[in-house]
Amino acid sequence: MNDTDVNGSTLLIVEDDPAMLVAFRDILEGSGYSVTTAANGKDALRLLQEVKPALIMSDIAMPGMDGIELYKAIRQRPEGAAVPFIFVTARGTREDIFAAKALGVDDYITKPATRTELLTAVRARLQRSDELLLLQLKAVLRAMANAIEARAGVYTLRHVEAVNAYAQAIALELGWDEFQLEALEFGAILHDVGKINIPEKILSKEGPLDEAEWAEMRMHPVYGAHMMEGNPYLDSALPLVLHHHERWDGKGYPDGLAGEAIPPGARLLAVADTYHAMTSDRAYRPALASDKAFEEILSQSGKQFDPQMVEAFERCWHRGDVARIHKSVQPDPE
Repeated sequence: MNDTDVNGSTLLIVEDDPAMLVAFRDILEGSGYSVTTAANGKDALRLLQEVKPALIMSDIAMPGMDGIELYKAIRQRPEGAAVPFIFVTARGTREDIFAAKALGVDDYITKPATRTELLTAVRARLQRSDELLLLQLKAVLRAMANAIEARAGVYTLRHVEAVNAYAQAIALELGWDEFQLEALEFGAILHDVGKINIPEKILSKEGPLDEAEWAEMRMHPVYGAHMMEGNPYLDSALPLVLHHHERWDGKGYPDGLAGEAIPPGARLLAVADTYHAMTSDRAYRPALASDKAFEEILSQSGKQFDPQMVEAFERCWHRGDVARIHKSVQPDPE
């Protein structure tokens, strides 16, 4: 992470030494952070009614309310339980450090702290906090997506996990980077989340859908994209959810995009989603055999699917990746 790669995160510095406070603020603001300051613990608690910092950095020895009292007070609040907290203090004996770590503080820096020490600690704790938030978000979204899929019948059990596994295998074959893989994971988790707005009688219908029902079903990518709007963690996955039913030949939905006008992630997700759908039992037909579904994917290269995505899927098939994933996502025997 470089000096500008901080997305303007807001930090709260609690320090009773004015010169030290200014020095810390200058270092952090110079590295792109937004900084709010307080002279003691009581002032910090008042500020927390208005500001939601991404990280708190506090001295220990302060008048009124010291850093340890502040830490305990913040951790007792639901909104403060997960905020990274760093002590920066001149009290650097082993006993002081042990006492702080025993409380659960995230890090402990002894004054005088260098610019490098300060920024390294802040960046590490913010990165770890983001990683934990992402894990929690993915777990919640997976649970929600699986609950929605379950409305459509037994055939969709493990659909989210299966689609993501196939999609990740294809993306790795294409050499996609970690940011593309993460967007793809969110896209796989949420690709059918818009079905929450589709009547259950349509989702579980045991025969072909009529024209009106198909029109409603084709709205689920739009519904899903609307649900994701405004969440910065999901911005990169939104186009995948909106366009995963587009076709290479332009005959898909919701916007009839064709060829490279379709976002790459959506083109990839279309292959993974279709393969798993074909190899799963549905209310109106049994699952296709894996080799038959594979042949169908190949036959749709340049029609329904991007040829590049099909070629990558084919390489995964011949290497055995598809068979391994298929076996791992089969429903458990009753």
